[in-house]
Amino acid sequence: MAHSIVQFINGLLVHLFDILFWPFRHTEPIWSLIIISGLSGVLMLWIFGRVSQQHAIRNIRERIRGNILGVRLYQHDVRVVLKLQGTIMRDIFTYLTYAFLPTLVLMIPVIFILAQLNLRFALSPLSPGSSAVVKVTLQDRANIATPIHLEVPDGLVVETPGVHIRSQGEVAWRIRAVKPGQHVLNVNVDGHVTAKKVWVGEGWGAVTALRTRSLITALLYPGEPLLSPTDGVASIEVQYPALTLTCFGWPMHWLVMFLVLSLLTGFACKRLLGVEV
Repeated sequence: MAHSIVQFINGLLVHLFDILFWPFRHTEPIWSLIIISGLSGVLMLWIFGRVSQQHAIRNIRERIRGNILGVRLYQHDVRVVLKLQGTIMRDIFTYLTYAFLPTLVLMIPVIFILAQLNLRFALSPLSPGSSAVVKVTLQDRANIATPIHLEVPDGLVVETPGVHIRSQGEVAWRIRAVKPGQHVLNVNVDGHVTAKKVWVGEGWGAVTALRTRSLITALLYPGEPLLSPTDGVASIEVQYPALTLTCFGWPMHWLVMFLVLSLLTGFACKRLLGVEV
């Protein structure tokens, strides 16, 4: 049941974000990230406004502003200032309790959004002629002694034999990309075949580094279906190069840009949406 739910959620969100990113497929990735970050900021602000006690938050903020003004007006009266500061601290704590539950609710869509952005902005496809490591982790370490083969299509070449790390139950190969396209390699563990997609080409897009059987991990790496428990493989990982994003000539991680832009957009739109934060 949980397996089907995760598959459905991942499939639905991947298709939805594919539609959102479709108009930007021929542009630099920075522009699509800016647009999505802004839309995410507005969405998070709207959700916060719907699930939080806006009237109570507004009253507390007004009290805090008034008491801060009182501190400035009575700064020479130590007793009054201390009393006002105590009231401010109490109101800040109350405000945090009002914001705690909405923040927990916001974490759910934020995690799914981050997973979709990580799918598209964290990694770059392999360039033709470049190499990458393919790492297979077995469910049972004892199966490391069974025959394990890596089978690749014409667009890929296996450069090294499998390196067995018995203590970790892992086998690793180095492959080389030959021609652009979406290729499928197969891991054959004693006759059980498990597939993994490999992206080769220029530009940017949805690139999945990891295919796994873990439900939690699959939510963070949503690009491919969950592995079957009967195949004997816990995960297949392809080590892609990182996607380079630049803002005004400065390299910047996509997560930093998303957090900054979404927060700025949210604060800029709070009066427009009538939301107190």
